[in-house]
Amino acid sequence: MKIKKLLILIGIFGAIQFLVLTSYAMSIYSGGTIHNHELEGYSFWTNYFSDLGRTHTFNGTPNWDCHYLFKTTITVAGICIMLFFSTLISFFQKPFTKFLGGFATFFGVIAGACYIGLAWTPYNVHFYEHRYFVQAGFIAFLLMSMFYAAAIFQDEKYPNKYGWAFIIFMFILFPQILIMIYGPRSWSSPEALFLQATSQKVVVYSEILCLLYQAIGLWVVYKKEEAALLE
Repeated sequence: MKIKKLLILIGIFGAIQFLVLTSYAMSIYSGGTIHNHELEGYSFWTNYFSDLGRTHTFNGTPNWDCHYLFKTTITVAGICIMLFFSTLISFFQKPFTKFLGGFATFFGVIAGACYIGLAWTPYNVHFYEHRYFVQAGFIAFLLMSMFYAAAIFQDEKYPNKYGWAFIIFMFILFPQILIMIYGPRSWSSPEALFLQATSQKVVVYSEILCLLYQAIGLWVVYKKEEAALLE
């Protein structure tokens, strides 16, 4: 039981450290976007998160402080996600919910691994590898959400509101995946960059909030299990 508690707390820590450290990285980013190489500072609506991980900014200035900070926080977040979802299947008892939870765990671990991959392949150096990890990570997270929600709805001890939270998040994530793969390329126009960068921000912050909410859900289930053992 203590392992479950620890892994839930690790999931919460991973989300919070991502919010704090990426915000700090934005504050020290020297500047530049795809269409404005000389722009000073980080533009929330026209810079990607991945711009923080570039080894050099768009005007050629070294970006090592941001690069290592981004690499560290995304790697930590990916590890925390993998550990968090590795315990998920243990919260479901029925064979069918364990089956669904197993798929959720699998895709959750894949998503965490992809996030680590994108952190170590800065897109100004490894563009295609970075893009692959981003797309694969979002798709894996979508599949994880689908199986996790299905498992929650099939388990009477798990409040359905946490399943509905995943459904809502899926309606946010799925359009972003379509925009990311089929939408206008960010280098084609400033408007396209705004669309791509903004949709990415909406999804990433929604994902963090969803993870925190689901961690609360797991904590509730954990406390019920703990209380049942003490009876």
